[in-house]
Amino acid sequence: MPTIFDAKKSCSFSGRKVMFDTNVWIFIDGYDPRQKAYTSCYSDFYLSLLKSDNTIVVNDYVLGEYFNRACRIQYDLKYEDDPPKRHFKRRRQGEDFKEFMETVRDTCLGILDHCEYEPAVRTDCLMAEFITEAGSGTIDFSDIIIREHCLANDYVLVSDDADFADCGLDFVTANPKVLGKTT
Repeated sequence: MPTIFDAKKSCSFSGRKVMFDTNVWIFIDGYDPRQKAYTSCYSDFYLSLLKSDNTIVVNDYVLGEYFNRACRIQYDLKYEDDPPKRHFKRRRQGEDFKEFMETVRDTCLGILDHCEYEPAVRTDCLMAEFITEAGSGTIDFSDIIIREHCLANDYVLVSDDADFADCGLDFVTANPKVLGKTT
C-alpha cells in the first residue's frame, strides 16, 4: 500500500531511492520567485532525506523539463512584453539572457553531480500506451514517464503535483490538497 508523506516533516524513511519531480527542483533552486511558499519546505526535506541515507535519482525527462521551464519562467519575468513567447528562441541567444542560461546549465550539472542519473525510457516501455494515456488529458506525458520510472524501480517520488497522489507510488508532497486526502 503506497504511503503519502508530508514534506513539511523530516524524512521518516531510509535506504530508499527517491526522485524529485521538476516542480520540486524549481522550488528548491528558487527559479520562480512567484512560488516561494514551498522553497524552504522542500529544501529542508531534501536535506533530511540525505541525512537519512537515501539516494536521489534524476532522469533525462526531469532535467530537460527543468532546464526548459527555468528558462521560460525567467523569460516571462524579463520579457513581459512577449506573452506568446514569439521571440524566445532569438532572445535566449542574446547577451542579456545568456548569463541566465549559463546559470541554469550550471544548476543542471550540479544536480547531475549530486544525484544518481538514470535514463527514463527503457526499451520495454509501452510508449503507445503512454501517449494514449496522455491524450486523455488526465496526466502530462512527462509525468507518465516519471511515474513509470518510479514504479518500475520502487522509487519514492517527491512532487507538488496532485496528479501523482493516486499513482500507486510512495509519494512526498507539501500540497495541501493531497495531504488533506490522507487525514
